[in-house]
Amino acid sequence: MIAARAAQAPVQIRHGHAGELIDGPEDPLMTAGEVALLLRVTTAWVYAQTRANHIPHVPLGRYVRYRRSAVLGWIQEMERGAAGGARW
Repeated sequence: MIAARAAQAPVQIRHGHAGELIDGPEDPLMTAGEVALLLRVTTAWVYAQTRANHIPHVPLGRYVRYRRSAVLGWIQEMERGAAGGARW
């Protein structure tokens, strides 16, 4: 069920105190938890990749967000690099 939610596009983002779901833009900013669901890794792994500046991210003060298209593009680069033996 979690994997099915991660595959949805656009991602639904919770807003407001009531927590109502609102469809995000076509290229939404995502939280580390949403990126973890998308990539099927732990949130700790996403934060570690962020600290190492490996995964593209947007710093917003004390918050960090991830643009969906940038994360998917990064994965494509890793796939191309994997054929040449590159590691992240």
